[in-house]
Amino acid sequence: MPRFPTKFTTAIAILLVAICLIAAPQLTGSAASAHFFYFNPDSAQSNLSGLKQSMDSYLTSEGFVFSFQPFTRFTDFDRQVKEARPALVFLPRWYLNQDDNGKRFKPLLIPLHNNNTTYRKVLLVAANSTLTANQLTNATLAMTPVGKAGMTMLNEAIFQGQGITPEALNIITTAKDSDALFALTLGQVKAALISEENLKGIGAINPQIVKGVKTIAISHPIPLPVLCYAEGAMPTAELDKIRRSLLAGKKNKDTAQLMELLDIDAWQTPSL
Repeated sequence: MPRFPTKFTTAIAILLVAICLIAAPQLTGSAASAHFFYFNPDSAQSNLSGLKQSMDSYLTSEGFVFSFQPFTRFTDFDRQVKEARPALVFLPRWYLNQDDNGKRFKPLLIPLHNNNTTYRKVLLVAANSTLTANQLTNATLAMTPVGKAGMTMLNEAIFQGQGITPEALNIITTAKDSDALFALTLGQVKAALISEENLKGIGAINPQIVKGVKTIAISHPIPLPVLCYAEGAMPTAELDKIRRSLLAGKKNKDTAQLMELLDIDAWQTPSL
């Protein structure tokens, strides 16, 4: 076989790569903006791999091209939002008030649970504890992570009304509400702050755990997380398509399975 000079072979390879790049279809729309992030530590959902599988199935069935990624740790979520610049994000409402996130992301759909767009948190101590809410200074409190804006929200929703100074608390963050509850029942912390719905759900599965704690305060209503889009990251037609698909709700089997995992009964468009 004839042997070609190395420089000639390299030039041919570069030319072939260039031709392939020119001939290859250019990704646009949702295919070009492929990141869809999920972060909701107050959810009862603990099987994030199952959620990813269901979400991937739903997106594929609807013709969307996204890489769906659920997050457990707030620090990972926050970093990836800044670095990867996702097109769609399901996030706690307080996150929009942190940094410049409210300028980057706009609400697309609001979830409903039990016909509500809000939920409440409960402040718990051990059943045999004599502590009251205003006696928690310097006490260890287990709760899911929040940023600065989230702490401001909690202060308005529950802490200041109970005479609690958040800065005086020794806060231990947990990935999920159930972890905070277990930490309290095991005596690892003096108090826990978790979703009222999650407390009921855990109690339905294991009543003994709930018998070991008592509620000393209930928050004002807190907005449920919201599905947002990054302005300019997706064509309007793609946004309308995913909005219509989710608003159809449980009429579609893939959407119904997804909503069950997300613990969402329906969606509504945000009011202007």
